[in-house]
Amino acid sequence: MHPADDIRGEVNNYLEGKCIILGVTGSIAAYRSLDTARWLIRRGARVVPVLTREAAKLVTPTMFHWATGEEALVDFTGETEHITLARACDGMLVAPATLSTMAKIAYGIVDNPVALTAVSLAGYGKPLTIAPAMHSNMTRTSQYRETEARLARLGALVVPPVWSNYAAKYPNPGLLGRITAAHTSRGRDAGGLRILVTAGPTREWIDRVRFISNPSSGMMGVEVAVEAWARGAQVDLVHGPMRVQPPHFTQNHRVESTRDMAATVERLTREAEYHAMIAAAAPSDFTPSSRYEGKYRSGSSLTLTLEPTPKVIGSLARRPKVLVAFAAEVVNSLDELEAKAAEKLEATGADIMVANIVGRSGTGFSSSTDEVVILERGGKRLYRGTIHKEILARMIVDLVTGKIASPP
Repeated sequence: MHPADDIRGEVNNYLEGKCIILGVTGSIAAYRSLDTARWLIRRGARVVPVLTREAAKLVTPTMFHWATGEEALVDFTGETEHITLARACDGMLVAPATLSTMAKIAYGIVDNPVALTAVSLAGYGKPLTIAPAMHSNMTRTSQYRETEARLARLGALVVPPVWSNYAAKYPNPGLLGRITAAHTSRGRDAGGLRILVTAGPTREWIDRVRFISNPSSGMMGVEVAVEAWARGAQVDLVHGPMRVQPPHFTQNHRVESTRDMAATVERLTREAEYHAMIAAAAPSDFTPSSRYEGKYRSGSSLTLTLEPTPKVIGSLARRPKVLVAFAAEVVNSLDELEAKAAEKLEATGADIMVANIVGRSGTGFSSSTDEVVILERGGKRLYRGTIHKEILARMIVDLVTGKIASPP
């Protein structure tokens, strides 16, 4: 066993049994691919690195062997390694991708091992993910735009870089791994769908420095948004003040209060028709009846009158075909949770209810796992137990795409 096996699947089994080719090209961002490889391995994947000669000058093949437990391929031989890998593996990530290699993949110029392997894999109809990284002036050229568009037409997922003044940068390595995991597992099965996601807490202000909120981090909603986008959906993310970063490639709408969130959802659903809404936010249920436009003096007692906030789901101008609601409950057992989920499913009129336990250490708010019960309309149980939020997000998007594809 290689030491890389010590971490295989230690986070979750999202990619259990999957083989992903990691193509690395001659960008200075090549060192970041080591972290992406480890992220994928921690979800159970086998990762096989393939490097261009220029990449091997920046980060040695030995480093990739150490990170993955697989020999890094730099020079192919007559053994047709590219065909073997394309047949054996489930998908490929090219990260970082230079414009040179992107163009070679787009037009079938297979004179380096990364381009050769990518074209071979695409020939088998398997998912190809590409993460460009280069000086920003290159992305403003017609050559880049034409190459990016051609790759998209050929079925590749081109992940937008993170923009700075002078560079189109490699995204967060974990986020890129997350996109690759979803794309490799499900391809573009949500292509053509428009999905609205809510995430995070809201804030109800008492005075100018104090507010009512909850411990929600926004993690669940962001996981759903990334999952849906990676699988081809157009995603609008309406979020409160989160502790996690919203993805840079979705349409993001930041709000503050529950009233703001409800108003934004109303506006978006009036302006556009959505195939699905996944309401993963944890908006505050109460707001002070009035806000003090100063700062209450510390050390003095204070009595607040609270009023109910508007229901975000109730603000829909047009109901999507599939509505997924969430409910956070303080209960002692999954049996109690299931009973609460059935009540909330009836009250909200949702198609799917995801109820999870909160107020308990190690699960729920700000945790990577949830104890959940998932019910669909009619009361059928779809899932019950503890689940990692990445896998829960995949399950939710699976349910949404399945319902949209099924006849009415």
